[in-house]
Amino acid sequence: MKKLYLVTGATGHVGTVLVDELKRRGEQIRVLVLPGHGKHLPAGIEVVEGDITDEISLAPFFDRHDYDRVTLIHCAALITVASKRDPHVWNINVNGTENVMRQALAACVERVIYVSSVHAIPEKPEPQVIKEVDSFSPELVHGQYAKSKAAAAQKVLDYVGKGLNVSIVHPSGIIGPGDIQIRNHMIRTIHAMAKGLIPIAFHGGYDFVDSRDVVDGILACEEKGRAGECYILNGHYITVPDLLNTVRTIRGKKARKAILPYGVAKSFAPAAERISVLLKKPAPLFTPYSVHTLYTNGHFSHEKAEREFGYSPRDIEESIRASLT
Repeated sequence: MKKLYLVTGATGHVGTVLVDELKRRGEQIRVLVLPGHGKHLPAGIEVVEGDITDEISLAPFFDRHDYDRVTLIHCAALITVASKRDPHVWNINVNGTENVMRQALAACVERVIYVSSVHAIPEKPEPQVIKEVDSFSPELVHGQYAKSKAAAAQKVLDYVGKGLNVSIVHPSGIIGPGDIQIRNHMIRTIHAMAKGLIPIAFHGGYDFVDSRDVVDGILACEEKGRAGECYILNGHYITVPDLLNTVRTIRGKKARKAILPYGVAKSFAPAAERISVLLKKPAPLFTPYSVHTLYTNGHFSHEKAEREFGYSPRDIEESIRASLT
């Protein structure tokens, strides 16, 4: 029986690791990339140029040819921590996702995994542990990225009622290998810490998961996850000071004991973002949203994924080391 994997977002952090793992397993892979964006992809995979916001361009990507079974893994998304509203975030994450689901249904794709985010799930007050929900609303989450992922997740669930065999996975903050172009916000932060550009930490923390664990979770969910169900794929919670000092230890530098109060970081963030924009630097590391996220409840449970398909994240220090290679 001939099987094909369709992958969107193949040049992103998770997509890169996913394609490498599927290739290692000897699977047939077709990826969707924006025109001219496929130069970093490995040889031996089928590349189709298109844009998820242009539904007509998706037809060649969903052409089944003579494949008996097709699995779609939808990773494509626009991630941002910027304060300024960007209409592309909603267009790509929500409208684009609906285009992809509609085409998957029309093409009778047998299995679909949508890669969402824990940011789509409403926050709970400390010390409650955040678990999966069965419906989503942009009004219940904070920030344009989170709102777009919540809206998209609900649209995906709506397709279950139309007959699509789709499950949703919610990774926490992704670190680890695979971010070849160093575009991931946290990977850039870890590299900045390693270079001494962030010499002091502030109170706060979050849950971070290795990109390889996310990919293992995606593929396990494809095999054993249930249609219409959501699964959190988190890693381990780490405070910002511990993250900084882990990075410094890996690089053979002395640990830092001083910690900035959260209020100072919160006050500094708007100015830091404005300066980055004025200097036309890459997306700023410090914004009100990124600082806010590190001070929210970052405690998640992957018990459901562990119980249903054996998900188990690796040690976070290993993931931090891999983020620096």
